Amino acid sequence: MNTSAIAVLVVLGVAYAAFALPVINWFITYCDLVAKATGRENERQRFWNTDDGGMNSFEREQLRGLRSGDYLGLTDPKIVALGSKLKRRMRHLLWMGVGLVVTVVVVVEFVLR
Repeated sequence: MNTSAIAVLVVLGVAYAAFALPVINWFITYCDLVAKATGRENERQRFWNTDDGGMNSFEREQLRGLRSGDYLGLTDPKIVALGSKLKRRMRHLLWMGVGLVVTVVVVVEFVLR
């Protein structure tokens, strides 16, 4: 029973990572496209004002814009389409992460004890 519980956790963790890594790459691409479209390439490449997660102020601004829907005001349809895709995928990642944490708690509390 313990081996199967750990195997389930490993599979869920790998599935989460397999879903998250492309989203991270799409976010980097999205930030590059927005920087080019708005003429803020220099601000995009600054490494000062970087937080513990590795995001600079430009990336944090774009992440907040994705969450609030500010990307819909951009004129490039490619950026808007990528923003819509990212917002949806990031919402899925949030709920997948919550589910993964709940699964870990359940397995640790009820299966591995």
